[in-house]
Amino acid sequence: MGRRGRRGDLFAPVSTIISARRNLFPESALRASQILVALLVPVAIQAQEGPPSSLAEVESARSRACVGSIARFDELNATLEPYGIRMERLRALGRAVSLEDIAEAAPLSEADSVEAAVARWFASDSALAVRFVVLGDSTIQEERSRGRTAILDLIRQSMQAVGTEAQSHLGDAAAIEAAVQPCQGAILVRGAVLEACAGSTSDLCRAAAVPEATEPYRFVDRPEDLWDIEDYRPWTTPEPLQGTADGALTGARSAALARIGNVVISLGLAPLLRNRAELDSASVAEFEANLDSLGFTFEHPLFVMTPAIEIFANLPAPLGGETHFIVHFGDLTGDDVIWSAEAGKEGVLQATFPASARDLARLQAGDAVSLTAVRVPEGENPEAVPVYTLSLLQVGQALNVGALVQYMAGGGLARDLAAIVPPEPGAGSPRR
Repeated sequence: MGRRGRRGDLFAPVSTIISARRNLFPESALRASQILVALLVPVAIQAQEGPPSSLAEVESARSRACVGSIARFDELNATLEPYGIRMERLRALGRAVSLEDIAEAAPLSEADSVEAAVARWFASDSALAVRFVVLGDSTIQEERSRGRTAILDLIRQSMQAVGTEAQSHLGDAAAIEAAVQPCQGAILVRGAVLEACAGSTSDLCRAAAVPEATEPYRFVDRPEDLWDIEDYRPWTTPEPLQGTADGALTGARSAALARIGNVVISLGLAPLLRNRAELDSASVAEFEANLDSLGFTFEHPLFVMTPAIEIFANLPAPLGGETHFIVHFGDLTGDDVIWSAEAGKEGVLQATFPASARDLARLQAGDAVSLTAVRVPEGENPEAVPVYTLSLLQVGQALNVGALVQYMAGGGLARDLAAIVPPEPGAGSPRR
């Protein structure tokens, strides 16, 4: 549903897809377990017929739970919204002072103590600037600097006060956000929502009462109808690596997405970049040995790199008794398995790990990638049973993945990174 609370904007730390971990290959144990799981699975995947057996029960329960979860989340947003608005205004005042441009925050309100102080600073600083032009006295510039520092300190203190007061209203915000997560972007069962509403006048309940689709919510009349809703997006064209205004890196990524009902899988390829200063010598050597095995060229004195697979999956609770999810090429054999995870509670699963030479070759060849939910019974020599399969489109895969691999392997990525984060003068390039 794409509903985002201001708490995330104000107080949550910026998260990154790739966590700062010292071991380059922390998922080696996971890959070993993948092979164990894959050996239990039949080589051929049988075509699924109709929706999984528990889909109606699971999705109706999700829809009923979302009524209360979304209501509590909306209440939290409404409580925090004034603080978010105030914080944005203080940021605008800070930009105006930093840039010495009153237009960044105009008009200023004399009724607000901080804005009035900023207005007085602009008037005072303008007068000092004129005096400096006339007199050329260096002490005037020092006075201007002290005034600028003082007003910025006032703005920072005001922002801290707003943040502290907002924090006092958070309460069990973490639990509220965790509870609403399965509702984010989900397609809900109209009847189950109306049943749970019981006269409530929340935005969700009002939307469910209208037969026509009402954004940001989406509904189906029967749970089984979810299995008729599909969305497939082709592999994206990779853009060159670029720096953002907040100092992050973007671009150099290609990914595809597939959805059936509320099952969503996205797989991407992108460079995993790490600062050499954050790694020990063994980890740096591991990065470099991995690149050598791939035949890649990457030279930068500050960073090491390896091509990495990024997986994002938004998965419901088990729809047909599945115990594991497997992302794979072709059949469910050991060599075809890319990644696996145990099935459990609904929610988002994310993973980032180095791509093997075999993974890169098969992606560039356009081999189909799928997510399969499987049920592995307990006991000796169990025969795993596929529950459902969701495959990514192959449209644009070979072309876009091939272009990205060449960009990472042929030096283009390193050159663009050096332009964004220039090495220190005189710093040589490490051997690659």
